[in-house]
Amino acid sequence: MDRTEESPARVASRKRRIFALLTVASPLLLLGLLELGLRASGYGTNLSLFTTRIIRGKTYYLLNHEVKARYFPGIRFAPITSQEYFTLPKPPQAFRIFVLGGSSAAGYPYGTNGSFSAFLRNRLERIFPERHIEVINLGMTGTNSFTVLDLARELPAWEPDLLIVYDGHNEFYGGLGVQSRGLFGGFRPAAIAYLRLLHFRTFLLLREAYAWLRSLVLPSHGDAPRDVSLESLSQGKEVPYGSPVYAEALRNFMDNLADLRAFCAEQHLPVILASQVSNLRGQPPFVSGGDPSLPDSVRTAFDGDRREAERAWNEKKWPDALSAYRKASSLNSLHAATHFAIGRCLDILGDRRGARLEYVRARDLDELRFRASSDFNSAILSQTRGMEVGTVDMERLFMANSPDSLIGNELILEHLHPNSSGYFLMAKGYAAMMRRMGLIADDGEWGRRDTFSDRVLWNERTVTDLDERIALERTARMTSTYPFAARSLSVPAEFPHDSLQAFAVRVVDRVWGAGEAHRAAAEYYTQRGDLKAAERELKTVIALDSLEVSSYLGLARLYIREGRTDQATGVLAASLSAEPTWTAYAMLGDIAFDSGNNAAALASYEKALPLTGSPEDQATILYQEALADLRMRDAIGARDALERSIRANPHHVPSLDLLRAIQGPGTNP
Repeated sequence: MDRTEESPARVASRKRRIFALLTVASPLLLLGLLELGLRASGYGTNLSLFTTRIIRGKTYYLLNHEVKARYFPGIRFAPITSQEYFTLPKPPQAFRIFVLGGSSAAGYPYGTNGSFSAFLRNRLERIFPERHIEVINLGMTGTNSFTVLDLARELPAWEPDLLIVYDGHNEFYGGLGVQSRGLFGGFRPAAIAYLRLLHFRTFLLLREAYAWLRSLVLPSHGDAPRDVSLESLSQGKEVPYGSPVYAEALRNFMDNLADLRAFCAEQHLPVILASQVSNLRGQPPFVSGGDPSLPDSVRTAFDGDRREAERAWNEKKWPDALSAYRKASSLNSLHAATHFAIGRCLDILGDRRGARLEYVRARDLDELRFRASSDFNSAILSQTRGMEVGTVDMERLFMANSPDSLIGNELILEHLHPNSSGYFLMAKGYAAMMRRMGLIADDGEWGRRDTFSDRVLWNERTVTDLDERIALERTARMTSTYPFAARSLSVPAEFPHDSLQAFAVRVVDRVWGAGEAHRAAAEYYTQRGDLKAAERELKTVIALDSLEVSSYLGLARLYIREGRTDQATGVLAASLSAEPTWTAYAMLGDIAFDSGNNAAALASYEKALPLTGSPEDQATILYQEALADLRMRDAIGARDALERSIRANPHHVPSLDLLRAIQGPGTNP
């Protein structure tokens, strides 16, 4: 037998292997072809982290608003996000920071300009003016550590120098949390796999098919409201302290933090975390719950002690009230409201340390888990790893800056969102950690440069009275509904009903964008002669959109009106970096002309001329050139400029008159 011939058995075996391989490969091949076809046809929502915008021929990247659909599938929830531009590659001398987290990271209830990221950018720009500081806010309301980890994995491609994370309040009700109304109810392995599969169009098709089939089986309750809030999504989903659900949320949070730390270490990417701040003194527990295992007799005794304590409280007999509340707590130690009441008694009696412990205990036992408990803050602070992972004890920092070291309404607007002073303080805390980690410069260099007082930095903030009104309006609306109150939406009567309040309401109602409102406020102040307030509004518009040149030009005109030509020159130079315009060059020419620097004026007018759009503008610029030429005793140059001006606009009277004057009486230009 020829040895080159294979036996029938071996041939059959090989055919079986090929058949098995084809059996396995065929579905994969079909899925691959389907994926390619879906991508080619543009199927599905674009869930990319960033989208692009081409402005004046240059490509900029900004957060893709639709990325929210990763975390809120099937829910009409519209997280507040920022819109901040950046470029690739990173500009020379740039230090790029990405900020991740939930609503407090996003700067709620302010806009982007009121967030701690904006305050941090302003602080760092002051300290390192020669560096290009970028603080890009990716915070989204209603999201949690699943979002932070998911987004962080994509960020190395965008050339970050630092990640800053402020996250932890939304672990229960935020997207993919254990009590969220998403797909997995907090089951971490499924949630992580889901977030990775979302990048495949085939998976999106299967998700849509599942939603359609589910709608056929389950009854429809009509269209969901347009603006579902995280508060409404949490209704009826209380979580007792130490329960299995509580433990699962804490475990997920710790695992997400550990994975984030490990990933950043692999990428040699520094990250700064911070403990979560909440209102301890001014926010009673939402849902007290208590020990469900209490027998009826003990529960009856507990209720009696509570009534006795409340009578003493109403009569302002603080020691008696404290004694009765403590007696009640000994019967039901898990009742959050009782601990809060004990804290209030101790607060009034001057025992601030004891009050703080009780306020913290009340927050931790609150079964409506909007505020991160001590366990979550401990998990955050345990992540410290030298120069790789820094942690800011933000709660301790707020305590140190609060009356009696008790965090209350002085720095917090409602239950957990800081006011503008609170966000300013957060930026200071993050900057201090950057210094300790040796980021941007070493400690010695930081010490030589960081000489600006908080007062100076605060006075330079781009948060105006309009922003404060917007924040109060949003807060008033949020706190007029569940879980704060059971009444309908209303605006407090104490808000002044003037033009600024009307602007604020339009922003909150999403009729206007923030930039539009601040421009209207600048005009409002200008008409009333309050140029200082108008200046702050225009600076705020620039902070909101550094590529919108009209605000630079408006601010420069204001400075010129006040005789502050040095500031006007600086603003015009900044506007030219955003977009070269004939108006900016012409204004620079006018400033130089008025100061007697005719050569500089001519240079600016020459740069303005090719950018002019109308014959009238061209004629005006050429007329100014002629005036500068005459000052320099260049009659020929002046005549040439005037003749060009008249060719551009034969009816330009100033040019006609000046040319006639140069040529002498009786001449006809």
